[in-house]
Amino acid sequence: MSTFERPAPDLAKIAEAWSTWTTDPEALPGRTMADLKIGGADIVLATIADETGLEILRDAWTLWDRGKATPEDTLSDLTEAGFADVVAALPGS
Repeated sequence: MSTFERPAPDLAKIAEAWSTWTTDPEALPGRTMADLKIGGADIVLATIADETGLEILRDAWTLWDRGKATPEDTLSDLTEAGFADVVAALPGS
């Protein structure tokens, strides 16, 4: 029996999705959140949150992931909490 292991986060995909969100006025919030999740932003946030004091980012993501916040609200919360700085600090960004 094999177990599914999620691939490592695709940091370039995360950076691309965030860049699209912040530069393209026609970017769709739901698509952006999906692209961030496909890139593994949830894994990045879970990994760095406790180490950096950025629990607010992880918490904003978790609310969306559990269906308790809209993509628009989550992206707004991520923006206000400094997710752009996290993306800028990712290797290869």
